[in-house]
Amino acid sequence: MEEFDEISYDDEEIDEEDEMKLAEIYKISNKLFRLLEELKSQELREATALMIIRELVEDDRLLLGLATKMLQDISYGFEDDASYVS
Repeated sequence: MEEFDEISYDDEEIDEEDEMKLAEIYKISNKLFRLLEELKSQELREATALMIIRELVEDDRLLLGLATKMLQDISYGFEDDASYVS
């Protein structure tokens, strides 16, 4: 849960119920990604990862833009550069 402590919510009040849901999402997503890494087939891992992205993004254009930018940053190696601002 320590990763969520680092996330800025732009001074938005997060109620206790949402915090519990966020903790559960974090727990489930960790298990999901652990299972994904254990798949022996690289092709299945790639297809599953793309399916997860598609399910998360759906028709949300803002989320699609953010995911696209994040993937670009990762592919160009910018996520490791502390001085880079996306």
